[in-house]
Amino acid sequence: MRRDIRNRRRVLLAAVLLMLSSYAMALASADYAYRFALNTHGTIEAWRVELTPAVYAVSKRDAELRDLVVVNAQGGEVPFAPLPPAPPLSHPYSLNTRLLPLPGDNTNMAGNVRVQRSANGDIVIGQSPAGSTAKPTQWLLDARRAVSLDSIEIDPSALMQDLRVRLAVDASNDLQQWQTRSEGNDIVSVKRGEDAVEQRKISVGGDPARYYRLRLIDGDAPWDSQQTPAVSLSGSFTDPLADQAASRQWLTLSPSAAIATTGGGISYDYTLPAPLPVDAARVTLIDANTAARFTLSANDDGDVNAVSLTTVTVVQVGNAKPDSSASTFDSLRVQHLRLHTDTPLPQAPTLAVGWHADTFVFLAEGAGPYSLLAGSYAARRSDYPVDAALVKMRPTDATANWQPPLAVLGARSDAGGDAMLLPPKQPYDWSKPLLWLVLVGGALLVVWMALSLLKQSRRDNDQT
Repeated sequence: MRRDIRNRRRVLLAAVLLMLSSYAMALASADYAYRFALNTHGTIEAWRVELTPAVYAVSKRDAELRDLVVVNAQGGEVPFAPLPPAPPLSHPYSLNTRLLPLPGDNTNMAGNVRVQRSANGDIVIGQSPAGSTAKPTQWLLDARRAVSLDSIEIDPSALMQDLRVRLAVDASNDLQQWQTRSEGNDIVSVKRGEDAVEQRKISVGGDPARYYRLRLIDGDAPWDSQQTPAVSLSGSFTDPLADQAASRQWLTLSPSAAIATTGGGISYDYTLPAPLPVDAARVTLIDANTAARFTLSANDDGDVNAVSLTTVTVVQVGNAKPDSSASTFDSLRVQHLRLHTDTPLPQAPTLAVGWHADTFVFLAEGAGPYSLLAGSYAARRSDYPVDAALVKMRPTDATANWQPPLAVLGARSDAGGDAMLLPPKQPYDWSKPLLWLVLVGGALLVVWMALSLLKQSRRDNDQT
């Protein structure tokens, strides 16, 4: 008997918990219009979420993406915030080049040698006849771009005889201001028959720079002013603009309307699938041998409040491949774009817009599955110190660009429905009807009292 009672209690408790869980989920969902399932697997502590056009389409513009939350299986809101910016990607760098000798010694080099940069940044060394025969004690390197140089390795062909020299390395970005990066680098080459001892590598380090200078500190280098010893450079570099261009997503749009303007110009309207954070554009002309200058503007708020984004000049010569270069501008969340030109065109141009998806991260608090709730007139996400949590979660062997794994967004389904995007209905104001009822009731009461007094007065008169 007791065992049956215990089993019934357990079933009842489970039912109550299930009801509470469903009720909590319903409460969380009731504030938001739509739900997106998140595909997560494993026991990972944090997940990355990249927004899709479907999410931008339901998130209210004035909410600035704060009407987005992630909930667990119990309907509880979990810590969720924009992913902190990652440092620029570090790319490996290597270059085989040659040392450019600076003829003369440290005392008279300034008078005999002139070092300049060409239009593309290449080193140009000018020297007077007096300094051309002097043995160099300094050599220049052009890395072709700003790099964090780890090492300079001298080619074995430049060390054909026994030597020991000591070199220092300086760095510069303008060939005028130099900073010392390393000193006391010994270059050694000793050969005895089949036995050989060589030290050809120079350690550098330090901040990125394009130009490097080797200075002879001690010893006698075997290279004269006509020799350019071969060297190998290795290190790393960052290119944020190239990384941003590589990660940019593109949408190709056809015009939804063409509007003739005064003066012979024409405007073309384009509509994106959602208000996306656009930061680049490409315009392609359809007809050969055509040229036009366009002004691109955001037109979400009508012509009066249009925001100019960029000006693009496009030339299409014959059947040549269209120019793929993009015009970039500050990111702006926009859905309606207008392309205006004063040049009449036989056909409407094609507009391609580039955008970067906003990336968020959430902590896997509670049991999954997890869902992204989006779109609300009133509900706004709280601030969570997710960046501090990510610092503690970062694996000890992770690189500087480590990020949590991606949780893919699923299809959209209704949560609270479209009504959650609309202002709540104002409750009916009963104060005025009640006031009128009181006034009318009071008036009726006065009338009744007056009639009662009249009747009473008549009775009194009749009795007398």
